[in-house]
Amino acid sequence: MAEGARERSLFERLDRRPRLDPGLLAQASTRDLAYRFGAGALTSIAAGVATLLFGARASGILLAFPATLAASLTLIEEQEDSEDAREDARGAVIGGAAMTVFAAVATLTLGHIAGALALTIAAIAWLAGALLGYVTLWWR
Repeated sequence: MAEGARERSLFERLDRRPRLDPGLLAQASTRDLAYRFGAGALTSIAAGVATLLFGARASGILLAFPATLAASLTLIEEQEDSEDAREDARGAVIGGAAMTVFAAVATLTLGHIAGALALTIAAIAWLAGALLGYVTLWWR
């Protein structure tokens, strides 16, 4: 972004609301699907290797990483533009950070209080972290 240029707000960048359109799945190319599958497989293998080398506690955070993020961002940049890829990356960072909050709260509470209550508290912490990140990065 050029120096002094103002970044457009989220509402200025989005020309339509996100929605689910199953018909778009038919438009996905085999190459794009293979690329996403490969990136997901490599991420899963990396998490498995980290588990073998460092134990489940050290590798658990890798499970919060969206397995297809790298491939998806590359494809978005190719098909859309860098701005769209940057927005998706921001969302992934917020999602990953919120999952880290969930994992930390669950780790601290499971075994000390009822499991359902611990997971409920962790889920609330995840939601609070995600909303805080959203408000911080996009609500201007």
